[in-house]
Amino acid sequence: MRKLAIIARSRRGRIGGWTLAAILALAAATIYGVALWRAPGWMHATTAQDRYNARVLVISVGGAIVVGTGLLYTARNYRLSRRGQVTDRFTTALERLGSSELYVRIGGVHALEHVMRDSADHHDDVIEVLTKFTRDRTPRRARPADRQGWMHPVTGSVPDLPAEPAPDIQAALTVVGHRPHRPERQLIDLTSLHLTGAQLDNAYLPGANLTGADISRAQLAAAWLEGAALDGANLTGAYLVFANLTGAKLVGADLTGAKLEGAFLRGAKLEGAFLRGAHLAGADLRGAHLAGADLTGAELLGLLTAPGPLEGAFLRGADLDGAIWPPSEPVPEGWQRGDEGRLTRADPSGRNW
Repeated sequence: MRKLAIIARSRRGRIGGWTLAAILALAAATIYGVALWRAPGWMHATTAQDRYNARVLVISVGGAIVVGTGLLYTARNYRLSRRGQVTDRFTTALERLGSSELYVRIGGVHALEHVMRDSADHHDDVIEVLTKFTRDRTPRRARPADRQGWMHPVTGSVPDLPAEPAPDIQAALTVVGHRPHRPERQLIDLTSLHLTGAQLDNAYLPGANLTGADISRAQLAAAWLEGAALDGANLTGAYLVFANLTGAKLVGADLTGAKLEGAFLRGAKLEGAFLRGAHLAGADLRGAHLAGADLTGAELLGLLTAPGPLEGAFLRGADLDGAIWPPSEPVPEGWQRGDEGRLTRADPSGRNW
């Protein structure tokens, strides 16, 4: 009975729609006929030629309205058809992501990329799917004590941690990192994932959540990570040359041996971070928070500008030659402030301690 009621309401709705359309068409035809008849009088046409011209004008306006209506109807049908095609492509790509064949999954990732670039309406949906795909098929970061103790999220096996992301995961990361710059409803979430050796040069990941992620040896040259959450992340040996880490949260992050030449670290929160042997030549650390950070053996040669608070920071063996040191901060032992506040070695032999 309920189904019959729904069918009856649908039929009544169609009949009502056609009735309304017929009424509107009849009204339009009536108005058009009246306009043809009364146009010469409205335009004060006195001669036969003037009356003819007035009616031609009404016919021309009517024709333009009909053509315009037809174009609008065609455009509407085109949009609906295109939306349907994009939705079909989106659905097909989703099916490919679930394939057991690697190349099919990679094809699904690239199909979703094309959907995202062709349709701004599907942008957030594609990013959400690819992020979930990455999270579901990537192992979680292992603690040093249980380096072998992760279980593959798909197969359930317990192999060694991979040295780099699987090709389909790398494809998904590349698509997410190089997506069009559009307003998004949520930030990229890659927390605690094992992404060692990921290729993310020039990636666009502002505000991304990478808390606790393992991105050691990752390629992040010129990556846009402004405001990103990287607290406790493993960035050992990561390549971050000219990366934008302005305002990034790196509290307790491990940046041992990381390449940060020319990186933008203005206002970055690096409290308690490990920067042993890190390469920071030419980096911009204006306003960066380095309290308690370990900069043992770090290279700050030619630092663009002075770092922020350094209370409790470890600077033993750090190369500070040419760094502009803030007047409010005490000069590290073994160094002296020279012209324009730049540090030079206090000991000409080159020994800091």
